[in-house]
Amino acid sequence: MENLIRISLKHNVLLAVFVLLLVVNISCRKQEMYSHFYEFKNAAWAQHDTLIFDIDSAQVETGKPYILSVEITNNVNYPYRNIWLFIQNNLQSDSVTTNQQKEYQLANEFGKWYGSGFGTLFQISLPVDTLIFKEKKNYRIKIEHGMRDEPLNGIEKVGVRLQLKN
Repeated sequence: MENLIRISLKHNVLLAVFVLLLVVNISCRKQEMYSHFYEFKNAAWAQHDTLIFDIDSAQVETGKPYILSVEITNNVNYPYRNIWLFIQNNLQSDSVTTNQQKEYQLANEFGKWYGSGFGTLFQISLPVDTLIFKEKKNYRIKIEHGMRDEPLNGIEKVGVRLQLKN
């Protein structure tokens, strides 16, 4: 009888943990409206590689604030602490294209990588802008790197993430 109670208790605890993880997973996904990544062959981003991200208007809600971020996954062979990005978008208006040049720090002065990671890979989320979509339409973001290396080695993936601001 005692063994039966232990087994039943063990199953109830496992079920509770599973349900909790499922709820956390679903609630976190609900905030993210768009996410797309480009993976580079041999971890090398060529200067002529313009990354294009098309955001479908059906995925956004007008009048709500969103956080736009660039996600970068680099390996330990990336030779710099920083990265320059040229970001072009039509997020505010079809007739106006916004061009931004942004420098982001990927590591501190001692070479410790920012963001999260393990082993030889590190991912960092870099904020670009907070914005409010005024209308339903298709939006486009273009990203190029502004570093002088050809190709830029050590960059595994680059992506864009759009999520509701809390």
